[in-house]
Amino acid sequence: MDRDFRTYRIDRFAEIDAEAIKRLRNPLLKSSDRPTGTEMFAVAKPILERVLDHSREDKFLEAMATGKYQPELLFPQRPDVVERIRRHPALVWKAESVARHVARKRS
Repeated sequence: MDRDFRTYRIDRFAEIDAEAIKRLRNPLLKSSDRPTGTEMFAVAKPILERVLDHSREDKFLEAMATGKYQPELLFPQRPDVVERIRRHPALVWKAESVARHVARKRS
């Protein structure tokens, strides 16, 4: 992602160009089953609102924004899950990448 995930809001999806939706979506769907962007957004909106509700992950996202990967902040009651995701390559890479970026900005 090119921006801090905490800055993403539901209104950003309203800015997606209808022609881009058609161009990217149409090759994936049957010609008889091509909902409009508005129809797709109506279905996806409740899901997106939950994904973009950062209140449950705010401490984790704050830590990641400084390059610190702390999965225990996501699942404090589930040490089994924490141990499983502690070494997740994409998340470890992201934290390291952010830490390098933050260090470059400081110097």
